Amino acid sequence: MGPHANRAHNARRQLGSTASLIALLVGMVLSGSPAKAQQATTGRVATQEAVAFDIPAQDLNTAILAFADRAGVQVFYEVSRVNGLRSVAVRGNYSREQALAQLLANSGVTYRFSGNTVSLQSPSNAGDSAPVDDGSTALNTITVDGENAWGPVQGVVATRSATGTKTDTPIEKIPQTINVVTADEVTARGSVTVSQALRYTPGVNVNGFTDANKIADEVTSRSFAPAPLYLDGAYLPYAGSLGGALQIEPYWLERIEVLKGPSSVLYGQNQPGGLVNLVTKKPLEAPYREVKIGYGSHDQKEVAVDFSGPLNADKSVLYRLTGLAKGGNEQIDFTESSRVFLAPSVTIKADEDTSVTLYGSYQRDNGVPDYQPLPYIGTVVPGPDGKYIDRDLFTGEPGWNDFKREQYVLGADLDHAFSDQAKLRSRIRYVDVKDDYKGFYLRYFVVNPDGTSDYSRAVRNKLNWAQHNSVLSLDNNMEFEYDTGPVQHTTLVGIDYRRFGRKYDGYNDYEADPIDLYNPVYGGATEDPPLTTRWDNTLDQVGIYAQDQMEWDRFVLTVGGRYDWAWINNKTLPVTDGGTTVVDKQSDGAFTGRIGLTYLFDNGIAPYASYSESFLPQLGTTFDGESYKPLTGQQYEIGVKYAPQGMNALFTLSAFQITQQNALTDDHDHPGYSLQQGETRARGIEFEAKAEILPHWQVIGGVTYTDAEYTVDSYYQGKKTTYHAPWSASLWSNYEIQNGALEGLNVGAGVRYTGRKFVDGANTIKTRAFTVVDAALSYDLGKIQPRMEGIKATLNVENLFDKTYVSDCGYAFGCSYGKARTISAGLSFRF
Repeated sequence: MGPHANRAHNARRQLGSTASLIALLVGMVLSGSPAKAQQATTGRVATQEAVAFDIPAQDLNTAILAFADRAGVQVFYEVSRVNGLRSVAVRGNYSREQALAQLLANSGVTYRFSGNTVSLQSPSNAGDSAPVDDGSTALNTITVDGENAWGPVQGVVATRSATGTKTDTPIEKIPQTINVVTADEVTARGSVTVSQALRYTPGVNVNGFTDANKIADEVTSRSFAPAPLYLDGAYLPYAGSLGGALQIEPYWLERIEVLKGPSSVLYGQNQPGGLVNLVTKKPLEAPYREVKIGYGSHDQKEVAVDFSGPLNADKSVLYRLTGLAKGGNEQIDFTESSRVFLAPSVTIKADEDTSVTLYGSYQRDNGVPDYQPLPYIGTVVPGPDGKYIDRDLFTGEPGWNDFKREQYVLGADLDHAFSDQAKLRSRIRYVDVKDDYKGFYLRYFVVNPDGTSDYSRAVRNKLNWAQHNSVLSLDNNMEFEYDTGPVQHTTLVGIDYRRFGRKYDGYNDYEADPIDLYNPVYGGATEDPPLTTRWDNTLDQVGIYAQDQMEWDRFVLTVGGRYDWAWINNKTLPVTDGGTTVVDKQSDGAFTGRIGLTYLFDNGIAPYASYSESFLPQLGTTFDGESYKPLTGQQYEIGVKYAPQGMNALFTLSAFQITQQNALTDDHDHPGYSLQQGETRARGIEFEAKAEILPHWQVIGGVTYTDAEYTVDSYYQGKKTTYHAPWSASLWSNYEIQNGALEGLNVGAGVRYTGRKFVDGANTIKTRAFTVVDAALSYDLGKIQPRMEGIKATLNVENLFDKTYVSDCGYAFGCSYGKARTISAGLSFRF
């Protein structure tokens, strides 16, 4: 390490103790996009490129952040020397040097470009600098890197997203709600599944089966379920709670993004409540190495590694290797789990304008799970003699329950810049999952000879479900930046293709031996269940889409449209010798659109309004043989986003109405068939705050109110839906002590509240409201001994007060207990 690097490093440590520096450090994020990383290593002359800037007059520190982000450069300067100074507004197309000169006008601050780095100096600190070997001036510096929508985020406040537009866009310019859970937030709370990571996200319900059972991730967004999961923009297959879905390891993720409302204009067929996009870790230019070990409740053990960096001297080839192994027992009696995960990736920069990233992952899960859907009587309300069912009750049979899953992900990303104004992105993904679930679920109470129900015993379905699902996704788009008079355009045009294959063999014994819910005796139900259901389904979808983000003065108008073609080929296979295959084919096409308008005030307030649409094909016919029409959805949303100046924070307040048509309802005149006359409407208000309100004090909070009802239904019209509690709220606070004997100690605590909701469509019974408290501690051992720098100890406690509660009830025999108190401790070493 040279003298300049040493001096900069020491200056960072000294400045880190000052409040003025901390306010800026929280806003800094590392650049992770292939395009920006490429420019930083090739020596491209940054000062000659024309770029569209829209930076209002504001605090100079905040303006420098915005400039670094938009220009894709690193800025070196001493924060304390520019505190209290104001920038000049920069709006229009300028070279980076022209833009910076205007930004700094009248401030007395000078600059010097060197490739893709900029050094700033004010007259007052000229004497504080020191010459270095090349004759230039070394400042007491910090480094500012612009955040990238596909890359890492330092802290919990993301400022950019690609999920809402497929372009690298500031979140306040996207006219829909975007919630981002960063890797730092996942780590701080010790989340071990995507569902757990989303617990503090407003408008999202992850309670229920996956609260205590970790084999799947099920998400409800704005009262519509399931919200589909995407991996780097590619659809992940989902077949239900008990298999057929990939489960993505959160240690592999850089960020988890929730796009609220219909999203078909960019992603094709979808539910109208929104989608969850999981953004994976990609190779880094700077060396990064982390090793983690952990131990927790139920004898859970874990070891994980994450290594990244360049493979050659000119940094044109980068790699990353993320791996994990974990396993142990689970909360429910007799249950256990294990996982092995490995994800290699490499980025090759062919030249300064072209990069290719190849990546993949392999994951194997084994275990003994229990779906454990329990009755309303005995969980929400007491059962016989006032007793409640134990939350660790095993409803299966030892020796039968089993779960195996193997999943693969293969992907390739091509990025090519024809110029600064024309960029190509090409993505191909293949995902594959095979799994086999053996277990039971409860169906109904045993009926006594006198016709009364025995509320202590329940009849079970014994099952063995084997599934093999795969998705091939291709997405190619071109992004153009240009001006028409005073209007700045970012135009996206693309075409994508998806092929979803789904195979299923279902063995079911619907009248298996009952179980005593309060005094279980195991050893029954020894016969293998018969084969009852087999299918082999495929869905092909082709979509063409276009989007234009137009900026004029402070207005941002986003307009998009898409047309999709979908072909479904469902084969119901015979389950007995001599049976016949039934083929049901269907094709659909639909246009979907979106329009949104945002206004950007200089103080960081950005009100917006938008309209968006979705569609989702449905397979089957009515009793009269008429094919079902696709589900269609529309959302109206208004809101305001606020990114206050001089503060690392983002506040989002939104109000929405979603209407979904063509839902299926029971055909009472023809049992076993459905009518397509249902309509559901959801209205609500959401608020989310993510902020560092004081140096090293992070706060994450959210409140949701949702009113969802069946507006058209042959039986439930006017009744409330059962997917989401009307009221929910959460608050997480994290504080790192900076001085004194406890310096380096990080204390976190959170509280989650879920209100009452109806259990059944007829709205006759409700769940109970519950509040759960979580806690976390971490300590930087380098504060004790410098030789231990990079080692951190962590302690996470879920459900701190060990509250027994029913997390959710999907129906009268579908109630799930929440997670009991779970403690996990770990050590991580970054070097």
